[in-house]
Amino acid sequence: MNEEPADRVSRRRYQREQMARQEAEALLEQKSRELFLANEKLSAHSTQLEQRVSERTAELQTALERAEAASTARSRFVATMSHEIRTPLGGMLGMIDLLSMDETDPAKKELLNYAKTAGVGLSRIVNDVLDFSKMEAGVFVFEEESVDIRALVESVRILAGSNDKGANRQIIAKIDASVPKLFLGDATRIRQLISNLISNALRYSTEGPIIIRAQATPHPKDALLRVEVEDFGVGIPEDKLSDLFKDFSQVSNALTAAAQGTGLGLAICKRIIEGVGGKIGVQSIPGVGSTFWIELPVEVVALPASNQNKTGSLEDSDSLESLVGKRVLIAEDNIINQKLLLTYANRMQLNAELAENGRIALEMFSPDKHDLVLMDVAMPEMDGLEATRRIRQKWSDRELPPILALTAHVMDAIEEEATLVGIDTVLSKPIPFDELKLALETALSRKPRKVETAAAPAETPSEDAPASGDEAPLLKLMSPGAVDELLQMFTVEDLSDLVRKFVLDSSLRIDRITAAIDEGDEDAMSKEAHSLKGSSLVLGFTEISEWARQIEDGKPSPDSGSLGETANRIRNKLQDMHALL
Repeated sequence: MNEEPADRVSRRRYQREQMARQEAEALLEQKSRELFLANEKLSAHSTQLEQRVSERTAELQTALERAEAASTARSRFVATMSHEIRTPLGGMLGMIDLLSMDETDPAKKELLNYAKTAGVGLSRIVNDVLDFSKMEAGVFVFEEESVDIRALVESVRILAGSNDKGANRQIIAKIDASVPKLFLGDATRIRQLISNLISNALRYSTEGPIIIRAQATPHPKDALLRVEVEDFGVGIPEDKLSDLFKDFSQVSNALTAAAQGTGLGLAICKRIIEGVGGKIGVQSIPGVGSTFWIELPVEVVALPASNQNKTGSLEDSDSLESLVGKRVLIAEDNIINQKLLLTYANRMQLNAELAENGRIALEMFSPDKHDLVLMDVAMPEMDGLEATRRIRQKWSDRELPPILALTAHVMDAIEEEATLVGIDTVLSKPIPFDELKLALETALSRKPRKVETAAAPAETPSEDAPASGDEAPLLKLMSPGAVDELLQMFTVEDLSDLVRKFVLDSSLRIDRITAAIDEGDEDAMSKEAHSLKGSSLVLGFTEISEWARQIEDGKPSPDSGSLGETANRIRNKLQDMHALL
């Protein structure tokens, strides 16, 4: 057997090792290359991902800004619509009330009742839609204050019994002794809840009493308040109960068409009660009746002895203090609202003084001269909130009479500030005669005055009010339709006096508009023009209304040239009208 030389074996081993080394180096190089490419690809992907994240973040930021802008726009829309719709609606319902009080012809009385029913229905629909819009826009605010459920239920009961549907119905309140005297909650929302449930009970039942029950049981928070509203009406089938609290949903029955509505009332109730941490439900038997209930965990508030009179329950309407002979200061800048509130005051046998704005109200007010103050919120020169704040600074709480605010704006938008400046009660326009009367009586009863008042009211007509014949040429400048419509509500003398006041008020207002234009104060200019537009439109002075609208929008027509020239057109027109006074 021949043996292979050792050097040949070594050479062959060396060659194998070399080949193995080369293959290893090639493999290492390949893997290094693949790793490098992978790193490059990963780096590129990371850069691309960062760019996408940056772009997406920018998109989300833009979307957030748009959403916030949309929310702001919705809030502004709700506030504007609240004011623009409720103000004329309040005037319309108020004038219908005044006509009804004087009308003796049964046929005309019936027509006025139909008009009032339609107007109240429209008011309810407007309020539902505005509340729903506020909830959708996220601007529905919940407050926390001391609530007296007994006084609250009694005020709702009295008010419900004063409207057409409740006039001949028995509305009974049964408040159990277990219910705390005071608890923390949102009185406005709780009142709205109970009022809606009572309203529904009246609308969907034609006979039998409406029973309001309240009781409380122990709860970790303090107490669980349960309020029930029972009716003996048409009832609701079991398979329809789940649809009751849905948006724009109504359960069909014999009374649905007659009741009218948006189908939002119970949906709004559900959102309100859930917003304050409670629950709502119903038990119903078709043909027997329904019981709607709300449950709300509440924190009990101890009642200080010094507050017994202020927060005590008003067990019935007889405990309310009479308004006869009381003296009220009314601060209101809108001419139509002035006429309405002064007429209301006269009907209530109040002695009324009028202040055209907050500054004048501040100058006229004195605790020794007034038992009540009714303050409009939105007024020129000084608004009602600022006037109230200054009144509170000047006199102590003990000296001051109740101060009530009237507003056509969204209640949520001003209630907090109204409370901060010291307003006792905020009332929403439009406000019916009976509701305003009850609010004034309640405010007076809860804060009795020490100052003795006059025994009887006095008529305070304008000393220089012209006879109807003096105003005839001026009335001819109004649109015929407006004259015909207004003469259905006013006598010729009253309408003539109203037009005269309009001319004098508008002459002052156009001076303020001109000054605002010169100073570049767009906000003041728009507010003054808005008020002038509304009052001139109601009275049928269409040219003035159109020019005021152009100033309010800040967009004069091409033939006007500028806002200043448009204001001069209004001034010249008013001067021509003044010559006819």
